[in-house]
Amino acid sequence: MDKQPKVVYVSSDNCQVSLNVGSCNGVSLGDKFLVYSLSDHEIIDPDTKESLGFLEFVKGSGKVVHVQEKLCTIESNTYKKPKPTKTITKHIPNTFMASFGTQTTEETVIDGESEQVPFDNPQIGDLAKPI
Repeated sequence: MDKQPKVVYVSSDNCQVSLNVGSCNGVSLGDKFLVYSLSDHEIIDPDTKESLGFLEFVKGSGKVVHVQEKLCTIESNTYKKPKPTKTITKHIPNTFMASFGTQTTEETVIDGESEQVPFDNPQIGDLAKPI
């Protein structure tokens, strides 16, 4: 990709952003991008005084869900699993050797579905790169 992808639109829930690259830049449905911003100043190695470049502050990653000629929309592909809500202990009779009593197993139950994690404060002009 010869063009630096940048954020050009942010959805109200921060779960989708649009980039200034599309099918004419080789973008396809399902492609993945990392969205990030750069530090305000160059990082200099204290020993060699050599420039180490700029820090990348990751705002999230996403998958292309819509492609236009010069634009694409990516949706956050990060999900948070809900916390376990209860643990069930089961006492199962041991039918193989009745003299050994029961076998105990525990099962953790999670209610609800995974929750999509939005991009972290995406802004128009933030950078993106294919991953």
